[in-house]
Order: sequence, then structure tokens, then C-alpha cells
Amino acid sequence: MLPFQWNALRVGDRVSVHDDHAPGLDIHEGVVAIVQTRRGGANEVSIRIETTDRVVRPRRHAVHQLPLDRRFWCWRCDAIAAHQQPGELDGLAA
Repeated sequence: MLPFQWNALRVGDRVSVHDDHAPGLDIHEGVVAIVQTRRGGANEVSIRIETTDRVVRPRRHAVHQLPLDRRFWCWRCDAIAAHQQPGELDGLAA
């Protein structure tokens, strides 16, 4: 996510977030739960993962706005796609 997109996030915005701690860089849909604004820098953003109800504080590069804009390259999405069988990504949010 680009810096201006990150700082424009508001509570309630729907996003997709990669789990950098998962071996497969899993991606989950979530909702922005907390935004702490920072003057002159990047905001602190917390996202509630819908499937687990867990709140995470990801780095902005691990987050995608929904609906997904595939014009922006993501190495995490490419890594997931490289390990999937043809057709498996059809239902994936990113």
C-alpha cells in the first residue's frame, strides 16, 4: 500500500492483510479497527482479522485496499500464487 493510501485509512475500512508470521504469507480479509495519526509520518494502523477476530498491526506493505487493484505489484501475492495449483487463486482476495 502506498504511503498516502495508508494514511488515508479510517476505522471501518475493509482491507486484505498478509500474515508475515505464517510460512505461506497467508492473506486474510479484515477491517481497520484503530488508526493512530502521526504528524509528519506514517499512521499506526490496527486491523481486526475477520476469520480469527485477532487484531494485528501490520506494516503498510502487507496490506491491500479492497477491492484489490492488481495493477500494483506484491511479492507476497506472487509467492502465494507460485505455490498454488491453477485455478486455486480464483477465490483469493489478493
